[in-house]
Amino acid sequence: MKRIFLYNSFSNIMLELVVWMIYLKEQGWSLAEVAMLEGIFTISQVIFEFPSGVISDKLGHKKTLLLGEIFCILYLLTYFFPHTHIIVYLGFIMFALGLAFISGTDISLLYESISEEEKKSYLKYSGYFNAIAAFSVAIGNILGGWIAQISWNLLFILAILFRTTALIIGFKIKEPDIKKQVDTLSLKSIITDLSNFIKHQKYICLITGLGFSTAAVDLSYQYGPLIMQKFSFDTGMISTVFGSLSLLGAVAGLLTYKLTQKVSENILLIILLLFGLTLLLSLFIHNMLIVLFSLITVNVIFEMWNIIFENKIQEVAYADIRATVISTGNVFISGLLALSSGLISLVGEKISLVWIIGSIGSIFLIIALISTLFYISKQK
Repeated sequence: MKRIFLYNSFSNIMLELVVWMIYLKEQGWSLAEVAMLEGIFTISQVIFEFPSGVISDKLGHKKTLLLGEIFCILYLLTYFFPHTHIIVYLGFIMFALGLAFISGTDISLLYESISEEEKKSYLKYSGYFNAIAAFSVAIGNILGGWIAQISWNLLFILAILFRTTALIIGFKIKEPDIKKQVDTLSLKSIITDLSNFIKHQKYICLITGLGFSTAAVDLSYQYGPLIMQKFSFDTGMISTVFGSLSLLGAVAGLLTYKLTQKVSENILLIILLLFGLTLLLSLFIHNMLIVLFSLITVNVIFEMWNIIFENKIQEVAYADIRATVISTGNVFISGLLALSSGLISLVGEKISLVWIIGSIGSIFLIIALISTLFYISKQK
């Protein structure tokens, strides 16, 4: 398990995560072109997520994880050709494929590395796992903006080195640390199990709640740097803000398990979603300090409700399709982000970006809240 945590830490130091939109804007890309690129990325995620989950359950989680890292390294190389748009497009398609291989696979791998006696404490280990990821993202975010002010090329070279380190650590994850995949699994059996899961485990309610709430916050995170740039924040300050956000998210992730020992998971989940909705609605005030506070806080508390949602899904997912179940959920999230990016590319030059993110995010969280309430009512 220690190797999985170490791998997770290096894999999530993504120096380019906050500043890539700013980089492309400096290279002459318009907001519409950036939004179109984001749309291509999310559409690619839609296409790749389900097959990648099936491949992960069939091929094995370790091998799939390594494939994901290789594609992410190839994606980073394309930043050295910003004026050749087709290369950047291909790079983001490879990034979508790489993340599709990694997402779901990493937390499935974590779940399977926990002994049967400690499975009930998965929420605690998931909190550690997410906290490590958030802390690593914080390091990447803080460093990324300041390194960019020195040299964009240096930033991308260092990003490649971190990904390569994660790949090397991934190779060192020993098979005995992971439960063996069932060799007799077939595509038909995986799809059949997934179909049965969706029918009988209230998965639709869970994935709707997780999907819409995740898409709402992801949009605020993706376009947050551009919003802050419009308020005259420089690249270094933007990266520092988002780095601090991730640090707070790491703390929030660690606190989640302790809070669920005092308040039920369902009640805590509803409170967090309501608070998140209030924060996104406050964006309409269009005050710099309120916008900044809302963007930071909603991303921090997301770390808490995301852990709870993931825990609920892991508890009910069938063991032989664990990665497939999560990937199916990610398909839904990617679809929502693709539609949102398409809308932003159409109206982003005419309507305030703050208003667009506030509107879409609020609608998404309302749907997530209704779906979650419906799921909780079905549990009684």
